[in-house]
Amino acid sequence: MKNAIELHHVYKKFNKLSGKRNTIKDKIFNPDPQPSTEMWVLRDIHLELPPGSSVALIGKNGSGKSTLLKLICRILHPTSGEVKINGKISTLLELGAGFHPDFTGRENIFFNGSVLGFTRKQIQSKLDSIIAFSELEPYIDMPVRNYSSGMYMRLGFSVAIHMEPDILLMDEILAVGDFEFQKKCMNEILRLKSEGKTIVFVSHSGEQAQQICDQAIWLEDGQIKLSGASRDVVTAYEKSCMTNAYIPEYNYRMGCRSQQQLDFKQALKHFNEALEHGYSEFSVKILRSSVYLELGMQEEASRDAQRCLAIAPPGADYESIIRHVQFVNSKRGIEMVRSAQTVLFDNTTTKPAFLIIGTQKGGTTSLYHYLTQHPNMKAAVVKEIHYFDEQYDHGFDWYKKHFPSDLSAHDITGEASPYYLFHPQTPSRVRELLPDMKLIVLLRNPVDRAYSHYQMMVRKGFEQLSFPEALLAESARVQDEYERMVQDPSYRSANCIHFSYLKRGLYAEQLERWLQYFPPEQLLIMNSERLFQETAECCQRAWEFLGMPAWGLTEFKQLNKGDYTSDIPAETLKWLYEYFEEPNRQLFELIGEKYDWGR
Repeated sequence: MKNAIELHHVYKKFNKLSGKRNTIKDKIFNPDPQPSTEMWVLRDIHLELPPGSSVALIGKNGSGKSTLLKLICRILHPTSGEVKINGKISTLLELGAGFHPDFTGRENIFFNGSVLGFTRKQIQSKLDSIIAFSELEPYIDMPVRNYSSGMYMRLGFSVAIHMEPDILLMDEILAVGDFEFQKKCMNEILRLKSEGKTIVFVSHSGEQAQQICDQAIWLEDGQIKLSGASRDVVTAYEKSCMTNAYIPEYNYRMGCRSQQQLDFKQALKHFNEALEHGYSEFSVKILRSSVYLELGMQEEASRDAQRCLAIAPPGADYESIIRHVQFVNSKRGIEMVRSAQTVLFDNTTTKPAFLIIGTQKGGTTSLYHYLTQHPNMKAAVVKEIHYFDEQYDHGFDWYKKHFPSDLSAHDITGEASPYYLFHPQTPSRVRELLPDMKLIVLLRNPVDRAYSHYQMMVRKGFEQLSFPEALLAESARVQDEYERMVQDPSYRSANCIHFSYLKRGLYAEQLERWLQYFPPEQLLIMNSERLFQETAECCQRAWEFLGMPAWGLTEFKQLNKGDYTSDIPAETLKWLYEYFEEPNRQLFELIGEKYDWGR
């Protein structure tokens, strides 16, 4: 099989004038051109990428990333060496290049599409899809000179991504439009990856590089400094950045990334470090004020926002800054509801007696509500504390503060974090700190669970793919991320939380991991479908497992029930049942019970 991309001993240099001759005066009084200096941008690059590869190019500005990309797509030619390409290329480099400002958006789709190699018939067949993806239907017959830069880039991305390439080249293009549209673009790129397209991606974002690409190349001074698995190369690059003058910018970028991912505590940490190392006070504090607000720290948010009025750089949009200050001040005194800001008990002694560890979308919220109605069972501050998976660095005393301190000798307390069942580090952590813990597991038909999970991600805005597309994209999104979680206890993966539709339904392998640390008698495994058919009986069974006396709860309202009207496509439904047939058989053999999960 031919490689999709090959570069052999590639060098690229530019000639740079040592003096400027930009004006008529310069050319009259200095008619002789100044001697030029050679600037080698790339040196001895060797690269072989088979079809289906996905490679990120990372490195500082000026390291040669964009030049290498332009050599691959033949915008530039090497000074020496050989570049071989096998396959149709689509480039996401300069979005909208070739748009005519006086043409409408619709006319520019045909115009730009022809530049990219479409026939008119091909463009017409894709027209509705291109317009729909761009989300510019109301403006598509307006001249593009009236478009904002974001609208311009949306249309350019939508045309380019519909090229159906063999090779996709991208250069920092995921700043297209707003955050929701960026997620949509990311999902489309991941779809192409799942279809076996070759991808070369230039990025300053290690998170995006790892999400999109399996491999990475670190360029420095025009040479390949390191290549290998994307997570290893990105980690090495980011560690290098922390040891030099790039520290302030690195922390600022990491703060922006964490804020975008809603990890506000991590964002605050990075913004504080950026300030300590001398990064622009205005740039940091205007963002940090929003982070403080999310963390319920209204006084600090107000102080940062008002400081920005005093230190705003010349030409800043004071009207926008004033509106931001007014918004921040309007939130002072408002109770925040995020779990990170929950008011905790003054307690470091009480330990939970039970955990409902899963599965997600299996009825854990309802079961926790039913069980804690018992007069001898006290609820935690929040149902899902996520200490043993996402919050482990807070310490055990922080965890215990979530439980009431005034328990009588007959009372117990516990929590329900359904990510515990799936997270690879959780069983050993629970065993180390709470070896006598009683564990309750709800298992739902994995086909229904997967679709319910998908619908929740759509509602929350994380998922833009169709259900069949999301299932096909899951391996590329999740598998390497999960393996990294196995290897690195501190690693957190948004992809594993959001997109693990299939993997979370592999119950046997998850339970086997827990059974390595806990004897079977400390686990109560129940069927989610049975919970909602015979709720009272299941609750009595759980109370008995926990050593609680029987109690006659009569009202059983189902909580967090997803509302969606569309059904799973018939072919996808058939595929799902076939996919889970063997994993379900393994589960039933493991637990000694068979559930009615037939079609």
